[in-house]
Amino acid sequence: MLTLNSGETLLTCLKSVRDFAEIVILDGNSTDNTVEIAKGYRTKIYPQFDSNESNIRITDFAAVRNRGLKIATYDWCLILDSDEYLSPQAADEIREIVARGRENEYFIYNLPRKYVLEGKEVASLKPTYQLRFFYRPATLGFSKRVHERIKPKEGFGVGTLMYPEFVPLEDIKTLRIKWAHYLDIEQDKMRDITFGMFLIKVRANVVKFLKYMLKAAYNTMRHPRAGVPFKYEFYNAVYHLQIIHRLFINLIHNTLKRK
Repeated sequence: MLTLNSGETLLTCLKSVRDFAEIVILDGNSTDNTVEIAKGYRTKIYPQFDSNESNIRITDFAAVRNRGLKIATYDWCLILDSDEYLSPQAADEIREIVARGRENEYFIYNLPRKYVLEGKEVASLKPTYQLRFFYRPATLGFSKRVHERIKPKEGFGVGTLMYPEFVPLEDIKTLRIKWAHYLDIEQDKMRDITFGMFLIKVRANVVKFLKYMLKAAYNTMRHPRAGVPFKYEFYNAVYHLQIIHRLFINLIHNTLKRK
């Protein structure tokens, strides 16, 4: 679990995993009550970086996640963000999988993620899925500096848990600050982008933009009174246009530098 000034959400998160054998937290030198809350739940707390600087923002999420994997004592690992919480049914399902050990069909699992607004599940939003639960020897660790993903080893299939975790939707202002940070990372990692790679990235992000816009339109027509789905899907779509804009700036900069 990664934390940075997570005091407002951490308690709910920790309560949902309090029966786990080990909880490893990597903290970005928070200045709120994050560490105090964590100490009340038998957690192992480590710094994300070898620095005493307060409130450090991550610039390579995969590197920090992999640091956590090296610290973890057990081979079965669940990745949970500090503003999320696990359903009791998912905790029971995970317990059964761990107990079966090598008799499991799968050693890497997608975790369903259901969204919550003001304490209530947003029924009009379908769950998303991420690889969040896995047997460490069946993976190659995390990759990608932002929107990091665990990499399965060849020969290991991927299953899907039946029961979900819950993801409270943050307000748009908070999300835009977070996404701006992600955009900075995206721009930095593609600082030396070529024209050919730029075209590939444009195509991929245009497809994602259209996907989110279609989802927004569909949710609005199907649930006209909900309002929430359109707003969030719209900003998800705009995020991908912003990536294209940032990469275009890099491309122009590189072109001018070569002249």
